[in-house]
Amino acid sequence: MKPAERFALDQWLFSYPDGKTYEEIIAEMQHFANEWTIENFDAWQVVENFTMGQVAEFIEDTRMAFERALLDLGIVTTHA
Repeated sequence: MKPAERFALDQWLFSYPDGKTYEEIIAEMQHFANEWTIENFDAWQVVENFTMGQVAEFIEDTRMAFERALLDLGIVTTHA
């Protein structure tokens, strides 16, 4: 998993399935977009009243912001 992906997941979830890729985690959350909880996924208290689809959007936005920050700092030259 890329650093930006792990960072974004960790900002919004305190647990999620080990061994799954970032893409698999986001896809599962989007599959259950209107659910408040999914087995093996635990959101931080600040977003516990949001649906899994909304939390997935927060995660994606955070990942993209992290990647933009790396680009701005010159740490990476393209989106990973």
